[in-house]
Amino acid sequence: MKKTIYKLLTLLLTTALVSCNDFLTEQNLSGITSENYFKDAASYESLINSCYSSLRSIYNLNPSLFEWGTDLTTRGEIELVSGQANEVPAIQLNEYKTLTSDNSPGSTFFSAAYAGIQRCNTAINRGGSIPGLAESLKNKRIAEVRFIRAYYYYLLVENFGGVSIVQDEINSAVTHFVPNTEQQVYDFMITELTAALPAVDVTTADFGRVTQDAVKHLLSLVYLTRGYKSFGASSDFEKAAQYAEEIIKGGTYSLLPSFADVFKPGNERSKEIILSMQYEAGSASIPGHGQNILFGWRYWREKGFDEVTATKDYNRRRSDFMPTQFLYTLYNTAKDARYDVTFLSQLYATKDDGIIKKGDLRFYFPYPDQLFTAADSAALKKANPNVEIIRFEKWKQAFNNVGGVEKFPMINKFYDPNAPLPGNNELLYASTRDIFLFRMAETYLVAAEAYFKLGKSADAATKLNAVRTRATKAGQSLAITASEVTLDFILDEKAREQAGEYKRWLDLKRTRKLDRAFKYNNLTFLANGAVTNVDKYYLRPIPQSVIDRDSEGYPQNTGY
Repeated sequence: MKKTIYKLLTLLLTTALVSCNDFLTEQNLSGITSENYFKDAASYESLINSCYSSLRSIYNLNPSLFEWGTDLTTRGEIELVSGQANEVPAIQLNEYKTLTSDNSPGSTFFSAAYAGIQRCNTAINRGGSIPGLAESLKNKRIAEVRFIRAYYYYLLVENFGGVSIVQDEINSAVTHFVPNTEQQVYDFMITELTAALPAVDVTTADFGRVTQDAVKHLLSLVYLTRGYKSFGASSDFEKAAQYAEEIIKGGTYSLLPSFADVFKPGNERSKEIILSMQYEAGSASIPGHGQNILFGWRYWREKGFDEVTATKDYNRRRSDFMPTQFLYTLYNTAKDARYDVTFLSQLYATKDDGIIKKGDLRFYFPYPDQLFTAADSAALKKANPNVEIIRFEKWKQAFNNVGGVEKFPMINKFYDPNAPLPGNNELLYASTRDIFLFRMAETYLVAAEAYFKLGKSADAATKLNAVRTRATKAGQSLAITASEVTLDFILDEKAREQAGEYKRWLDLKRTRKLDRAFKYNNLTFLANGAVTNVDKYYLRPIPQSVIDRDSEGYPQNTGY
């Protein structure tokens, strides 16, 4: 533990960042120590910026803890790394039954979060001793970092339960920490965020910096989540609705007119985006991420494609994270424009390959909720003789006797036209599109959920309809009434709006709806059968490395 959480690894051994036109432009500071470097305003600014960039250590990685084991995402074929398959961690997180404390994604996540917290602690504790740093700027930067630290604690407490609240800058090994209770962590987050709120900017010219609405969004989410806890109260839902409404009515951010515009490449800095994890195209030392490739399948092994010619049109996909069949069924494709933006239903050959010519329609996936007759199939094949039509019943795994072909409409809204070929592991991914952490559609959905929990279904329907109206095709209607609002409906709406956005496990955890994964994730169901009690799985196991390195024994979560 003292080798992971409690040293300033990311501060002393990696890079920090300096203010520039893009305030997350890299500068190599390897070999520095906190004692000899952070002594003036410029170096302190680079430390603040490095706190922002530390979140990449969470989002560069595969979204294992965000997506596997949910009702929307299951496990597909895991790509070999150096000729070796590494399916065990995926099976543990997706199917739950064999989940243990040696799960490597859980351990990596835990360590990365505490490394980020320690970087934030350094910035907070050093702020008062930097000569030449204006008081107003110091207060603002410290407030930004307190927000980032609170966000790390939100991710930790929801995944692992009560964890240690560490606020000190630690420069020597600490061999024992006592975990705080979940309630204490929630109280700490709310105190930190409430203090940060008035000190950060309302708007900022440095896109990506924390603003007041970013703080309000996280406060809304934290209060919403606490409201479900045994130590929560109805006032938590009231606070969640209040902060979400302040963002909506404030006008700084707004829903874009079109769902497609939200995900249009190059439009990552739109009015809809409250906070994002930023990346820099062309950077040699800042890796990209894999959101553009992870929710796909290996089409490049098929005739008419290869990894090189297809990268520009489709990116080099992999199927480690595979949409469940349930996800597709949630859309009314005749009315909801989000289906065609979210999924890729047609693939065209990217090279000549025997009788197949570049541009030929090669794969076609009919809408799952619309009739596609034998006559429709014959007509499509006549016009496109090299097409393979793959119907809904085959959109599942081609292993474990599941009976699918592992070819399906890929999540395509994260497509990056500028991404080169990625490497073969999560540290070598290549997309440099920003990852959206908070956007306005989620703010509306958080408000809807808070209102529903308060018994105000009409207000919840109003917020849901704002999101659904934006998603509606011309001449159609997706409006709902108050009587149609349920918690499951809200989760379905979040699925339609936010598929693949690294939110789902946290949504199911918050709402105590993890049973949906055991019902709708086919591999989870096959591994467990008709499970009636999933309470154990609402917390991940504390990593074994943490327990082993604690001199007095760090307690394990119940059941592991």
